[in-house]
Amino acid sequence: MNNGLYEKVSQLRWLTRRMREIEQSGNPLSDTSKGQGRILAVLKLKDEISTKELSYVLGIRVSSLNELLLKMEKTNYITRIPAEDDKRVMLVKLTEVGRAVPLAEDFDYEQIFACLNEQEKANLAEYLDRVVDSLCELLGVDEAEKAEKLQSIRERLEDVTTRHRHRGCRHHNKEKRAFKHKNDSE
Repeated sequence: MNNGLYEKVSQLRWLTRRMREIEQSGNPLSDTSKGQGRILAVLKLKDEISTKELSYVLGIRVSSLNELLLKMEKTNYITRIPAEDDKRVMLVKLTEVGRAVPLAEDFDYEQIFACLNEQEKANLAEYLDRVVDSLCELLGVDEAEKAEKLQSIRERLEDVTTRHRHRGCRHHNKEKRAFKHKNDSE
């Protein structure tokens, strides 16, 4: 069937849907604004941190932190090891599984097209415009409806990009400032 083009488009549709599901899944590790996601974000900034320091940086009680760490330990995202100089101090460390977890705000949508050069991107955009126009004609979608849908898509993409940018900056910078403050006061 036309070099499997419909199959390729279907596969692309499935992958973009999957990407959106992951982004909106509520995966506790991908959301750096709360719980396990905040812990993961801090550990990606500074691995092997004491529970006391992690509690301070996150602004949560050690008992609450330990509950979250236990969940993350059970799912093999982190491990706790005694500090070499003081065995009473537990250090929290990311495992390979934890390091591999992408944070939602880390995803750069432009990466999707990184495999193409500028000319190929321009060609792809032109081809997609033609396919969209053809489908609109086949389905009887008028220009107003098409423009309205395009605007909706643009707004949703802008919301996602802005939300990730702000969430990442706000929370990562907050943790970075807390580390700096903690290290300056020692």
